[in-house]
This record gives sequence, structure tokens and C-alpha cells, in this order.
Amino acid sequence: MKKPLAVAIVVVLLALPLNGAFAGIGGPYTAGIQVANLSLTTAANIVMSFYDQNGVLVAGPSDSVPAGGSKTYFPLNAVSSGFNGSLVISSDQQVAAIANVLLTDFTGGAAYSSFSSGANTVNLPNINKNNFGLDTWFNVQNIGTLDATVNISYAPGTCTEQVVVKPNAAKTVDQSTNTCLPNGFVGAATLVSNQPIVATAMQIQRTGKQVIAYRGFISASTVIVMPQVSSNFYKSGTGIQIQNTGLSDTNVTLAYTPSAGFPGASCTETKQVKAKASTTFGFPQLPAGCGTQGTGVSDAVLGGFVGSAKVTANSANMPLVAIVNQVTRGAASGDAYQAINPGNATSKVSLPNINDRNYGLFTGLAVANVGTQQTHIKCTFSNSTYVTEADILPGVSLTNVQLNQIANGYVGSAICTATGGDAKIAGIAQQTRSSPPATSDVLFSYDGFNY
Repeated sequence: MKKPLAVAIVVVLLALPLNGAFAGIGGPYTAGIQVANLSLTTAANIVMSFYDQNGVLVAGPSDSVPAGGSKTYFPLNAVSSGFNGSLVISSDQQVAAIANVLLTDFTGGAAYSSFSSGANTVNLPNINKNNFGLDTWFNVQNIGTLDATVNISYAPGTCTEQVVVKPNAAKTVDQSTNTCLPNGFVGAATLVSNQPIVATAMQIQRTGKQVIAYRGFISASTVIVMPQVSSNFYKSGTGIQIQNTGLSDTNVTLAYTPSAGFPGASCTETKQVKAKASTTFGFPQLPAGCGTQGTGVSDAVLGGFVGSAKVTANSANMPLVAIVNQVTRGAASGDAYQAINPGNATSKVSLPNINDRNYGLFTGLAVANVGTQQTHIKCTFSNSTYVTEADILPGVSLTNVQLNQIANGYVGSAICTATGGDAKIAGIAQQTRSSPPATSDVLFSYDGFNY
């Protein structure tokens, strides 16, 4: 039985020759896909079905991904230059995929993870219109069998709009051209549909190269976890945008905890999050007392911090979602990932794209113990004997950077497994480049896959 994996591709541009590419919004863009086979014993036979924005199937190539391995598809030769649409991957084994969306001059880009299911309501916690040069836009994909009527509401305020999306297709919704949103808008969006949908949002800096992507949320939780938070550590900064998807205002407290092996102090931060709206935590600085002035902290204001964050209080017990934006101060680099709903955590996490000195690219991972007991986390890497492991307390993350650890030119995937305790973990991966130019966005982040 084939298992569909829906990937709401924001923009897929295929021609690597830089002429003739679809301009997109803030583009032009090109894209690549990495597919990981989660079976360790059987090759995965996959079909990649590309749909245009009218729901027409334009290509359907097939391939095989080796057991426990991954494959990269870049450029996407199956479709023509100028393609802007969506992709559904079907497989006879369980698979996971990420998409990298790049500016065609390779000076900026972002990554996001695929979806395995959709919902009739999707929440987007971070929406901007001309906010100090930042704008957002998103693609909403219909994974149902009938036309989807999608009603979009923005908060704060009363702005609404509606789009109709064909089955399997994706529609682009650009906030910069929305006449009912005021300039300077920072907030959230809620999408309600008569068919199951998924959505991926892009945040762009129109005067620079920064491109950030994140997946829309199809579920919420009263407690959420952010496995990777850094601030004033090698010029890092983190902004956590928490959206209250409920009907009542609530006061939310975040607890920040240093990662295993990183010294420093914990701290908390409390703010009100209004119903349906979103509030920023952790930016421009973490609260006073977080972290420590340590080696490698080149821009410490309140002390360098590397760790995780977790909601520890939610006064009205409202369902929450959040994205974590991470930026490099004084440079163009930025990325985003979804905060974790602990109810979705399992004992295994797949990270489909891992690099070590791959044309200057390398990755790092952060895997959080979101359970209530100490657990042992072990990460293994495809086609390699390299392992990273540790005993991790609840609320703490195992962090590991693959640079100079696996092999020169390495491209592969990782599987992290928890044993002992209640064995509940969730994780993310980040990709960057050695010695990047300050004018390029070379920071990518994507959510790991629990299975």
C-alpha cells in the first residue's frame, strides 16, 4: 500500500541556468528536495507528482531510495523553468522529505519539512507586511478530493480574505499586496477550509537576501517545546513567535534551559498572548540572567546562551503554536522551525539532510527530551560509523555539530533514538556554510520527523 507524503512546496523552480526562472515574490527562486527512507531493511519506491496551481499533473517521475538512505533531487528536472506549484510523494515505505528553496544566485534560501497529513484549520504564527522591510507570503495546498474554499483571517485586526484551491494544487497568498492589512503589520493568520489543507509560509527581506520558511500548524498544544534556542552566541539571536489559537487571552511563561554540556543559567519569560493573535518572546534579547559570558561569545550583551525553551505556565490553558526564528546579528542569515507539540513526540526522529564539508556546507542538530524522565539519546548517520549520544534530562537537548566529524563531502541522513525513561524526543537540524559572506543568507533549518 502506498503512503502519500504531502509537501506544500512554496515555489519549485527547476532551471539551474539562471535565465527564465519564475520570479516569485522576493525571488527568483529555485528548489531541491531530499527524500529519506525510514525503513532500514527495504528500498522505498517513490512517485513524485508535480501539480500546477490549477491542479493539473505536469510530471510524475519515479525512483528508488535505498534502505536507511536518502536521495537529493536538485535541480528538479521533471518540471520546466517557471514552475510554481506543489508536490505529492507516494511511497511503498515510510519516507520523509525536506525542501530547500534558494534564490537563483544562491545568496539566500530556506528549508522546511514535508507533511504526512493535513487539517481543516491551519495556523501561521508569524505574518508580516512591510515590517521594517519584512514581508510574508504563503502557499496553501489542498490535499482533499474536492475544491477547497479557504477562509483566511489575520490577527490582530479584522482583515479577512478567501481563496479557492483545486485538489492537490497550491495557491499563493501574498501579504504585501493585501490592501486590508496595514503597513507594519506583525501578527498571525488562521486558515479554515472545507477540505484538508497544509501551508508553508515564507518571510523575506525585500532589501536584502534573508529568506525564512516555516510549516503551518495543523495541531496545537497547551505545552510546546523549542529544542534549539541561542542568543548572543557567535552573534546569534532568537525570536519565538507564539500564537494563541484559542478563544481567550492567556499569560504564557517560557523557561529557557542550557543544553547538555553548555554552562550557564536558566531563566523564564512571561507575556500575554491574546486570542488568535501572536506575541514575540526572546527577541531582541533573552531575559537578563540567561546564559553565561563564555568562550566564543563575540557579541555578548546579556551573556551567550545555547539551549532549549519550554512553556511551563499557560494561565487560561489555551492551545498554542509557535515558530522559532534564528538570525545572525549584523548578517543576512536567518532560519525558522516549528516549536514541538510534546504529544507528537516519539522515541525516534529522522533528519533527512545531514552534511559535513559538502562544498562548504555543514549541519548541526538539536534533539530535546520532551518526556518527564531522563532518557538516553543516540544519533547514528547513514553510511557512517559516527555516533553522538548522551543521557539527557527532561527539558534538555542533545546538540551536535557535524563539521569535521563524519567525512569531507559527506551528504546523508541521521536517525536519533531514545531509550530508557518515557523515551519521548523531538528535534531539528540546521545547515550553514563555513566562513559565509555577511551579505548572504546561508542559515537553513528544518523540523525532524517523529515516527
